[in-house]
Amino acid sequence: MKNLLIVLLACTLTAFGIYSCNETPENPLLERLDATLDMKETYQGYFKERIAVLNDVLAEQSDPEQIYNIRKRLALAYKPNSFDSTLNCLLANRALAVAEGDRLKEMETDFMLVEAYTKAGYHFEASEILAVYSPESVPQEMLRMYYSAAHCFNGETMAYTSSDALYAEKGAKRDRFRTLVLQMIEEGSLYWYDLKREEAEASGDVLKAREYARKMIECTEVNTPDYARACYFYAHTFRKEPQSPEREEWLIRSAIADVMCATNDYASLNDISRILFERGDIDRAFRYAADHCMTDALAYNGKLRAWQISQFFPEIERAYQDKHARQTRRMAGMMAVAVALLIILLMMLLFIFRRQQILDSMRRKLQESYLQIDERNHDLVAINSRLKSLNAQMQEADKVKQEYIALFLGIVSENISKTRQYRNHVLKYIRQGNTKALVEEIEQMPSIDDDIQEFYKMFDEAFINLYPDFVERFNGLLADGAAIVPKGDDILTPELRIFALIKLGITDSSKIASLLHYSANTIYNYRAKIKNKARGSRDEFEAAVRNIG
Repeated sequence: MKNLLIVLLACTLTAFGIYSCNETPENPLLERLDATLDMKETYQGYFKERIAVLNDVLAEQSDPEQIYNIRKRLALAYKPNSFDSTLNCLLANRALAVAEGDRLKEMETDFMLVEAYTKAGYHFEASEILAVYSPESVPQEMLRMYYSAAHCFNGETMAYTSSDALYAEKGAKRDRFRTLVLQMIEEGSLYWYDLKREEAEASGDVLKAREYARKMIECTEVNTPDYARACYFYAHTFRKEPQSPEREEWLIRSAIADVMCATNDYASLNDISRILFERGDIDRAFRYAADHCMTDALAYNGKLRAWQISQFFPEIERAYQDKHARQTRRMAGMMAVAVALLIILLMMLLFIFRRQQILDSMRRKLQESYLQIDERNHDLVAINSRLKSLNAQMQEADKVKQEYIALFLGIVSENISKTRQYRNHVLKYIRQGNTKALVEEIEQMPSIDDDIQEFYKMFDEAFINLYPDFVERFNGLLADGAAIVPKGDDILTPELRIFALIKLGITDSSKIASLLHYSANTIYNYRAKIKNKARGSRDEFEAAVRNIG
């Protein structure tokens, strides 16, 4: 009854707040993104201050060269923030270059205009400028910019072709111009890694593309426009793994950098909004799309980004409105339920309090009984575990004893037979007085090393019979590339033989040396060398060997 009271009370207290809770677990990076978006106006203010400084410097210049260079800096600064301002700076520079008769500066500005028009979605204007030039008409010093502009144009317009043939043609042009640019830029630069990333993506090598995108991140300073772009491309390599947390993480890092750099033309926050929408975090997805993505795209005044956002924004908006309509209806229902619950609570309160003391007393007794039972259960589990362990050890010890007693008896019996045979043979020679032939025969007998090798073979066969997977599991305890593999007809190597004896409980180096006919120093060196190759703790290596089986 008391539990029922608690449940009813909890329902009453949460009736007005249950639907306002976030439907997805909080992500620290998302919280950081929210905090950064709250300061967006501040970052925009910093950007405007930098622009104002450049404009003040420009106003003081009279030298056409200086005016051109400062406008070029302004165009690059405006590039991610305002298409109109970028266009104004570039067109003014072009007019200045034409007036000065500087053909190189005119070409440079045209190629910058191609990239600006292309990125903003003004593909017709970009194609008109690009159509004026050909590789043969461009001086050597301007070829790289021309190739870059042509590569950008063909790469960006591929997705908007009307046929597969045209798509393939533009893809081929993009690949050709990319190859030409790669031959003219420094290997290992940010632009080089960007082009290699694109090349890997075009060939379908996602892992290689991811590697180059990671290199791009390493080449850039955190929270710069280049860093935001590199993070976006790195996240893009996980696009076929929608559940990958890395995709969301690097999109958020990219979006944070975009906001801090006062960027209005971006893709990261758009993708985050879609991910959150698909996950069910409709409020945050709508806030990102409506308050930031769409307004920033309109502020940038490019056609492409606003069109992309408009493809999914209505769906988010409808879901947002539907959710809040449902919440309103549910809130009204919850209010009615809350009133009913309060009435039930008041009716039950007196009865609950009268039974409280009885319930508390019964609960205490049950708790004491439970604790006693639980304690006994723990004792029984511990005893059972120890018995199982002891039984396993006894079984293994019995098996080892049986195997090696049989081996020992076989060796002793064989040695007795050989000794008896050899004794009769020697007596025969002695009785005949032919000691010289006996000495010659003894000198021609096989080396003692053959007996040792025979002993090794018998030991190896008996041990592997006991522990058939010993070699495999022993190598599993060693670091990568340090596995010990017996060669030829050998079953065990000297190192494996030493640790086989350790597995059998013989750990003293002098005893191992005596059994294997090695010096104690050799045994010590073998043990030290193998323990240095251990995958885990060197001090716990031999204990791990003894636990094999």
